[in-house]
Amino acid sequence: MSTSVESSAPPARAEAVPTEAFASPWQPADRQLSRWGGRAGIAGVILMIGAVGVVVGMGLPDASDVETLTDFADIETGRIVEHFFYLGAVVMFALHALALQRLLARANPAAALFGAALAAFGYVAMAASAVLHVSTAPLAELYTSPDTPSGDLPSIEYSWHAAQSVFDTMLATGLLLVPSGIMLLGIAMLNSPSFGPRLGWFAVVMGALGLAGAAIEVIEPDLEFSAFSVLAIVVFHLAAGVRTVKLGGRAVEPAR
Repeated sequence: MSTSVESSAPPARAEAVPTEAFASPWQPADRQLSRWGGRAGIAGVILMIGAVGVVVGMGLPDASDVETLTDFADIETGRIVEHFFYLGAVVMFALHALALQRLLARANPAAALFGAALAAFGYVAMAASAVLHVSTAPLAELYTSPDTPSGDLPSIEYSWHAAQSVFDTMLATGLLLVPSGIMLLGIAMLNSPSFGPRLGWFAVVMGALGLAGAAIEVIEPDLEFSAFSVLAIVVFHLAAGVRTVKLGGRAVEPAR
């Protein structure tokens, strides 16, 4: 005859789960990334303003103006400073975009990743076009050298225009890609309670305006609409940079 024995032992305790599993993904390292990313965006804005200030303050001609070739010796210092300010701004913007990808990854992984990738590719193209004087300075020196035969001057000028067109192409490519990435980052912000729909739609609008400006200049290069595209990029990074810095002081994305 079988008997059933009721176990008097207490029920087995569930295996302890590390508290990290329930912690917010916004750990101190993420908040630090937020602060650094926001500061990078704001630093990029300051550097871009510095580049514009050098151009205006020193009265530098447009990069595509032939005066850049014929009078390069008189504007060399200002042009080099402008180029390094511009390069620094582009690098800071790229770092900010990469930080935004991490901060928006939970809100909309696809839009955040694709947006940051597009922006990064665009900033690489813009950075490659930054130090134009490295290619054109030797041509300018050759053009203004008294030892250069006058018959060679047209060929030097054609070579200068060719080098300029290569850099213009890289810049145009970057100005098409970056606003496209900004639009996607804005879409990711729409789903983020930390950034919110207001900043998200603002980013989408800035990206659309920048993309339109770049597209117009690609179709009609004489219209000089690239400045509007650059302005849209700068305004976006200013607004998003300020917001990102503020978010760095607290956990922003709740655990889901």
